[in-house]
Amino acid sequence: MKFFKKMNFRRVAAVAAVSAALFFGGNADAATVEDSGMAAFREAYFGQLKNTRMVDQDLTLISTNFHLELDSKAQVTVDDVMRMSGNLSWTYTNLKKNYSTNSLIPFYIEQAGNDMTLYVQRRGRWSKMVLPGLPAGIVNLWKSSDKDILMQNMDAVKRVEVLKDTPDMRIMNVTLDGMKIAEILNKNSQASLAGLSGDVLTEEKENLNRWLTAIRANDITFAWTVNKPSWTTVTAAFDLTKIMQAYARYVLDEAAAGRVVLTDEERDLLDAMGYYAELKSYTTYISPKNEVDINVPPNLDKVPENEGSLDDIFSEMTTVVKK
Repeated sequence: MKFFKKMNFRRVAAVAAVSAALFFGGNADAATVEDSGMAAFREAYFGQLKNTRMVDQDLTLISTNFHLELDSKAQVTVDDVMRMSGNLSWTYTNLKKNYSTNSLIPFYIEQAGNDMTLYVQRRGRWSKMVLPGLPAGIVNLWKSSDKDILMQNMDAVKRVEVLKDTPDMRIMNVTLDGMKIAEILNKNSQASLAGLSGDVLTEEKENLNRWLTAIRANDITFAWTVNKPSWTTVTAAFDLTKIMQAYARYVLDEAAAGRVVLTDEERDLLDAMGYYAELKSYTTYISPKNEVDINVPPNLDKVPENEGSLDDIFSEMTTVVKK
């Protein structure tokens, strides 16, 4: 399980965050000559309000022998602090021995600087993991009341198809340019990498580059529904399967070239992720009028660090399943 200890839960969380990162929205002045779809997108994107931004974020990862569901609520405040809490539901099926295991794991994520911290509750106790690198770059995109970031995000929009447009609602299919998304994420991840050194820095750079390679190779298309009277997002639905599959295949290619050493279990999992698994994300935006219940662990400053908090799950993910 050497390789997947490096990948860890943060990489799944990072891909989930890509789906919600660009579209919290904010106010900015912008004018350009463009087609009707892009004009419709720009009007909706820049018309959203400057305030605390809140979403309900769901993620589903399905493979041949496991099913992961992430159900969470996230909040980015006007002072650019991101908080997310929810539950990670995990089901593992051992096809050889014909049994299943189920886990429901509460978690909490917070970022106020360059590092993101993940807190998980196992067997009644909380522990934490510090997540440098890519997640910090993603959260920088969530700070979307900043005009420069808004313009940078807008530049990554490749094309827009308006599916429905009424006085109350606008529904669009939006395609993001994978090359430009990767460029933005790479740029915004450098600050959190700057504080690392030695083997940790090398490993984080390698993992970041793997995800960036996968994103560069795939444009991202999502369905976006906007409430027109308030210019607020209703839903955004992403299918991130191609990015996950590209990542897995890239690592398999690295292993074939001798640049990465994988166990048989890790190779089987990557094969499943590269050819059979699905990764989908669904974001529902929450009105500022509604209360968002972010469950912060008690005595946060006393929670111990434990990088192995989720090792049992990743052990199951990398278990060879043979009938």
